[in-house]
Amino acid sequence: MKTFTLALAIAGVTALSTLGALHAQERLGSGTPTEEPKGPGWTFTPTIGVSETYDSNVSLFGQGTTAPTADYVSSVFPGADLSYGGRHTRLTMGYAGSFLNYNTFSELNRWDQRARIDLKRDETARLGWFANANLALIPSTDLIDFGGIPYRHVGAKTFDMRGGVSYELSARSAITSSLSYQDIEFQNSETFRPFLRGGHIAESLTAYRYRLTSRLSAGGDYSYPLASVLGDSERFNIQTAEAAMDYQLSPAWSLSAGAGVVYLQANAFTTSRTGPALRFTLNRHQERTSFHVGYLRSYIPSFGFGGTNQNKEISVGFRTPLFHTQHFYTDHSLVFRDDTPLTPSLEQLPLRSLLTYSIVGWEPQNWVRIEAFYARTQQSTLRPGGEVDRNRVGVQIVTSKPMRLQ
Repeated sequence: MKTFTLALAIAGVTALSTLGALHAQERLGSGTPTEEPKGPGWTFTPTIGVSETYDSNVSLFGQGTTAPTADYVSSVFPGADLSYGGRHTRLTMGYAGSFLNYNTFSELNRWDQRARIDLKRDETARLGWFANANLALIPSTDLIDFGGIPYRHVGAKTFDMRGGVSYELSARSAITSSLSYQDIEFQNSETFRPFLRGGHIAESLTAYRYRLTSRLSAGGDYSYPLASVLGDSERFNIQTAEAAMDYQLSPAWSLSAGAGVVYLQANAFTTSRTGPALRFTLNRHQERTSFHVGYLRSYIPSFGFGGTNQNKEISVGFRTPLFHTQHFYTDHSLVFRDDTPLTPSLEQLPLRSLLTYSIVGWEPQNWVRIEAFYARTQQSTLRPGGEVDRNRVGVQIVTSKPMRLQ
C-alpha cells in the first residue's frame, strides 16, 4: 500500500498556489446535485438548471449613485461533465454555462461560461503526475477569485493551466513539483486600463513532506512566480519559502499550515521588500457535514491598478444537513481580502473586499436540488465614493444525472 497518496504529496503546492489563483467562480447556489459514486470506465453527467435572482446593483456602481441599478435576472445554465476512472488514470472534463437575461437592463444580457479539464495518473507505486486547465468567460470582475481587482461590470477572460509530478522518495517522504501559467484579459481594455489592466503569471512550485508519525508530516514549500502586468515595463519577481506541516487531528479534523518569508525583487517601480508569508487551513469532514477556516498572507501582482500588493485573506465555510435528514441542508461561506499597494509610485489604491453567500436547499432525490440563496459583494477603496455594494437573493432548480457509458 502506498505510504503517500498523490493528494497528500501535493497538499503544500495546492495551498501555496491559491495565492495566485485566477479561477472565476460564482457561488449563488451549491451547484449540481450530489453525485453518485462513479465506477471504472466512462461516465457522462448532463446538467440543466434555472434560477430567478433579484440583483440590487447590476452595474456595480459605487454608493451615492442616483441612477437605478436594481433588476431581476432570469438564468438558464446548461452543463456537462465527462469523466473516466481507470486503475491508474483519472480524467475529468467539464463545461458549465449560464445565460443571464435581465428584465430591465437587457443590454447586459450575456453568457457566463466555464470549461475545465483535469488529468491524474499514477505511473508506478511511487511516481504520479497531474495536469489541469481552466477557461472562463465572465460578465463582471467580482466573479474573479483573485485579490487586487476592482469590482466593475466588465467582461473578462481568465485562463490557467498547471502540470506537475509527484515522487515518493521513500516510505516516509515525498516531493511534488509543478509549473503553472495564468492569464487574465478584460473587455474594453483601453477604456478601463487605468484600473483593469490584466496580465499573466508563470510560476514554479515545489513541496516536500516527511511523515514523522501516522498523523504528522512536515517539510517545506517554495514558489517563484514571474508576473507581467499590462502597462508595466518590467516583470515582478516574487519568491516565497515556507516551513510547512500537515496534521490529522482526528478522523474528522485536519490542519495544514506554513510560515516563512516572501521576497519582492526590486525593479523600476519598487524597491526590494521582504515580509512574512503565513497560511493555515483547518478542515472538518464527517459524513455530510464540513467546515473550513483559512488564512493567507503574501505578496501578489495587481492586475487591477498595476504593481504588486500585500494580500491578506480570510475564508470560512460551513455545510451541514438540516432537520436530522439528508434531504435538507444549509451552506455558508465568507471570504475577506485586504490588498495594500507596495508600489506607491503607481496610482494604486487599497482594496478591501468581502464576499458571502448563504444557501438553504432541499434535495428530494439525488438528481435534483431546489435552493434559496443570498449573496453579498462589498468592496471599498477607503476613499470617498469608493464603496461598492451588491446583494443578490433568489431561487434555483438544478437537475443532474450521471450515465454510465459502455
